[in-house]
This record gives sequence, structure tokens and C-alpha cells, in this order.
Amino acid sequence: MGDWGTWKFAIRFGFFDVATYIEPHSQLRALASRHFFIHNNVEFMTKRLRFAHCSDIHLDGDAGEKIEGHVDYYKSGFARALMEMQRHKPDMLLIAGDLFDANTASDETITWAMDILSDQPLPIVMIPGNHDCLEPGAIYHRYDFNKIPNLQMIDAEEGATARVDTLDVAVWGKGMVEHSPDFLPLDSCPERPTDCSWYLGMGHGIFVPHGGETDRSSPIPMQHIEDSVCDYLALGHHHAAMELVNEKATAAYSGSPTDTIGRGATYVIIDLADDAAPAVNVHEIS
Repeated sequence: MGDWGTWKFAIRFGFFDVATYIEPHSQLRALASRHFFIHNNVEFMTKRLRFAHCSDIHLDGDAGEKIEGHVDYYKSGFARALMEMQRHKPDMLLIAGDLFDANTASDETITWAMDILSDQPLPIVMIPGNHDCLEPGAIYHRYDFNKIPNLQMIDAEEGATARVDTLDVAVWGKGMVEHSPDFLPLDSCPERPTDCSWYLGMGHGIFVPHGGETDRSSPIPMQHIEDSVCDYLALGHHHAAMELVNEKATAAYSGSPTDTIGRGATYVIIDLADDAAPAVNVHEIS
């Protein structure tokens, strides 16, 4: 799609190409995510959306206690991930749970996280995970992340839909209150809204393949993934990235940007278009 600073699209009229430039402005991203052309006096529009997906950052985590300055290890890892994601010029960011390692994260770390998220030049939608779930005294009860101008936190246990009107996007997810086998992250996802171009879903829990069984908490069966009407499901909990794409589903676990298990520290960039198959690309953080 090119650099937003001098983003260009061509209008084809007869045999002529007219280059039109859109200067950077958050309200123009909705226009820039559509490709317009005119042929034989009929206007056509191709809708496109590029977004980033990450999860399992675990700020204030203790797994790095053997590393000197382990608290800064998680902060610097997340800051580096955000910087690398921005190089892809995404339209928005989805954070699929476990931004924090525990609800006992320090006030300083919570404030730092709110500040760096507010500094991002794009809309953000996020859900809690099992480590920062909405139990009594939770971070998200003490701090209102919905006060961050560019961020929407989905915190309804029964599920809720966030809207990003500038991109014509609807995002559905659930606010995990208790990490238990009874919590089904993708269960009861509503039908696709009729007034949006893109419908995205989010869930945080353990993957259960076809034919598999588990008594572990927050299961996400492959059947639930395939039954979803969402254009993409942004999943969290597994620290190793995993694409779940077939003729019935487009989903992925993004892995963790602060854990090197599997393919290393990772995030995902997704490209959706109404004239092409979805593209789900896992990126390792350098």
C-alpha cells in the first residue's frame, strides 16, 4: 500500500492514469484503505485492511529474573515489537491478552504501558488474558484503559463488539474474568454485523484440535474457529506462533514478542482484501 506519508492511488479513466496523493491524517486511513478506479463511467472500489496482532507480552514478568534488569527486558521487548510492527504501516493493532504477567504489576509499569499505547499512531483494540484477567482487584478495574484515546478494551464477560468507524471495522471478544474450563473464549460469537466491511474476533485460551480433548482452562476448539463468521481471529495464550488457516477459517496465535519459544519472539501482520485471499504473515522480531 506504500508509505502513508505520500500514499498514492491511481484512478483509471479510459486510457489515462491520474495519481492522487493523500497526506497523513488519521481520518483519511479509511479512504486510503480503499482502491478506487473508474472504467466505462462505472466506479469500482476495492476494500483493503492491514493490521497487526500480538499477545502475551507479560510486562513485569518474573521469567526473566535471571536476566539483569528483567523488568526492563519485557518493556524493551514490547517497545521493539511496536516499532517493528509500525514498519509495516498497519491500519490498527489487536492485542489478544496477557499484556501484563499478573494483576500485581507495578503502578509504574502500568502507567508506562498506558503511555506507550497512547503514543501509537493507530487504533488499538485489546482483551485481557488469563494472567491479567478481570478478577477482583484486577489492573483493568484499577486503571481505565478505555480512557486512552486510541484504545478500546473489550471487558464484557459475555462478549462485546468494539467499533473502529474510520476503518469500517467491528471487533468482537470477551473479557475473561476467571481462567477456568467453563470459560469458552469464542463461544456465542454473534453473527456478522451488516454495517461493517471487516469483522474481526479475538480470544485468549488453549488451542484444541479436531478430535482433541482437554480439561484445561479457556479452551478454543478448532470447531469454534471454523464456525466463526469473522474475517480473522486474533488468538493469544500460546507463546509459539501458530497459523490456523484453511478453507473454513483464518486465524492465528501471534506468539509472544518477549519469548523466544518456537520461531522466536513474534507478531503477525494480516492483509485482508475483498478481491484476494487473506494473507497471514508471522514476523520474527530482530
